[in-house]
Amino acid sequence: MVSTPPDANDVFEILVRENSRMLNAYIRSALRDSASADDVWQETMIVAWRRLHEFDRSRPFGPWLRGIAARVMLGYSRKQAGAIQVDESTLEYLDTRFENLQSLQGDTLDEKLQALRDCVASLPEHYRTCIELRFMKGLKPSELSQQTNQALESVKKRLVRAKGILVACINQKMATR
Repeated sequence: MVSTPPDANDVFEILVRENSRMLNAYIRSALRDSASADDVWQETMIVAWRRLHEFDRSRPFGPWLRGIAARVMLGYSRKQAGAIQVDESTLEYLDTRFENLQSLQGDTLDEKLQALRDCVASLPEHYRTCIELRFMKGLKPSELSQQTNQALESVKKRLVRAKGILVACINQKMATR
């Protein structure tokens, strides 16, 4: 059994998880009213979902999402007849500041994936084989046991140990970046 590639829903969920704190901070930097910020965040997500097909995958998701949020905030400000004050120059300034923050090394999906790749590659062969067959080929532990001619319990123990080593390795790599 081979795992299926992520669909648009999965990709959107991953991208939103990766960028939700940044987006929330961006919106709350511009809007001090918590209820308005929540409304703008939700509307931004709806617009982003509807326009996901327009997203240029060769570019970062965060700035695209902030651009949508900026347009939503400007529209929200106009609808609120001045009760919420937002101007384009403030939003441009905030976007620049957030762009600078995102350019710093940190805890991004790409960095996590690279750390995972590096850590899997550094595993001893018997652990690496189990991880690759289980998670890259999609084999169940029973199938993995048959393919490697090992007892099912041995396979399960190797998977648990390998995952523990990977977690420690990834945490170390992410802490040193």
